[in-house]
Amino acid sequence: MAKRKKKSTELDYWLSGASLPLFVIDAKRTLRSFNAGCEALTGWAAADVIGETCHYGSAAETGGAAALAASLCPPPEVFAGQELTVSAFVFPQQGHTLPRLINFFPLRDEHAQTAAVLGVIAPLPAAMERDVSPARQLHAELAALRNSSRARFGRQTLVAQSAAMRRILAQVELAQKSHACVLLTGAGGTGKEHVARVIHIGGATGSNSFVTLDCRRTGADELSRVWNRIVESLSVAGEAPAGTGSPGNTIAASAAKPGATPLPGTILLVDVEFLPRDLQQRLVDFFAGRETAASGLRLVSSTTLSLLELGGDERLRGDFYALISPLTIEMPPLSRRPEDLPPLAQHFLEELNRQEEKQVGGFDEQTWPLLTRYAWPGNLDELAAVVREAHLQAGDTLVRPHDLPFRFRNGLAAQELSPPPEPPPLLLDPLLTKLETRLITLALERSKNNKSKAADVLGINRARLLRRIEQLQIGNDAGDEPGVPEDAEPIDETAES
Repeated sequence: MAKRKKKSTELDYWLSGASLPLFVIDAKRTLRSFNAGCEALTGWAAADVIGETCHYGSAAETGGAAALAASLCPPPEVFAGQELTVSAFVFPQQGHTLPRLINFFPLRDEHAQTAAVLGVIAPLPAAMERDVSPARQLHAELAALRNSSRARFGRQTLVAQSAAMRRILAQVELAQKSHACVLLTGAGGTGKEHVARVIHIGGATGSNSFVTLDCRRTGADELSRVWNRIVESLSVAGEAPAGTGSPGNTIAASAAKPGATPLPGTILLVDVEFLPRDLQQRLVDFFAGRETAASGLRLVSSTTLSLLELGGDERLRGDFYALISPLTIEMPPLSRRPEDLPPLAQHFLEELNRQEEKQVGGFDEQTWPLLTRYAWPGNLDELAAVVREAHLQAGDTLVRPHDLPFRFRNGLAAQELSPPPEPPPLLLDPLLTKLETRLITLALERSKNNKSKAADVLGINRARLLRRIEQLQIGNDAGDEPGVPEDAEPIDETAES
């Protein structure tokens, strides 16, 4: 036994000191071993990363050791016993992410269960065949997309690659470089608040707080009180020397202290058309004053109305509309950015992996046609809700069609039903002409073609009857029944009488 223990100790020593980057993750997804090769590659010390729990995601907004652990996490199939080689972006302690190949080997116990996973990090070949798994390929593409977005916008990322969103990305960059007020328009659920946060974080006051005010759901008195507190905190912070504060204002007094709540940097007015008019005037006065530039406060607004509709809305003052709309960004609905649907769905799935114990690697190939055919009237919010329920229902490493929520499948079926046939038009003039022809014909039959008596039966004068007979071309040729058209329908005279 002692000899076996010595060999085990020597093996641990050789592996830990090897220049080839090796790491081990246990069945609970906890990083258990991180050798010298990994330390040299990433700049992380083993003591700083061992014990981190990883999730199968591309670490959109995380940083530090958690981001490294996420970049090393095996796909769920590996924990199910499958050996895999996948491309990944490894997070170093400093600098840009490192594109690498990771070879994963499941380590089974005596019960043939995966007790741990050995990972071997290798350089990325110059020429490499595409991953045979579309789900893992999408995971790698999302990681590359996030890596590019982080380099462009900082720690907040925008999952966007469609033509409709490339224009939005350029506008966001312009907004980050200026202090102009921004107006975000678009249907509900298109990601307006997320874009507002990206603009805030990448702007000059990104270190300050981001304050959201829902103008539709918040009462006028509460909106006024919040605005008063914001103005007061900015005013006191501007007057008080650094490191001091005002006894009557805890926000400003604590702003200079380490760990204190930062001063407001960006105010987002959600459904801005519902902001009370008196508060609109106060905002116009504030942002027109000289103290605005010193305060560094930025105003961003959002609405579901179009720019034309908002400009003509009587609830909005003209000067307030001019204040909020110098830079307008129109968010497209999800139906107009179909290329973004796969990475967005994968993004929401990996965010759930980060939050939950359960790990799902992606979507089955048979699931994508269902997702792409759907119109997504609720946009990104609806997509996130559908992915959340599918993640909960998934009994495998991939989301299958039967894992999609019933309401989604029901909505897709209703969307694809043929529309009901339109009823034929009800043309009034032909119906009236036909009815009048039948009544005059019946009156002529009863009066044995005596026009005066027929007029009396109809309750009109003789001249009017003659005009209508001529206009309706009611004939009385020899051999025909008097005044009966060829296509006249039989009339029940008993009912008439």
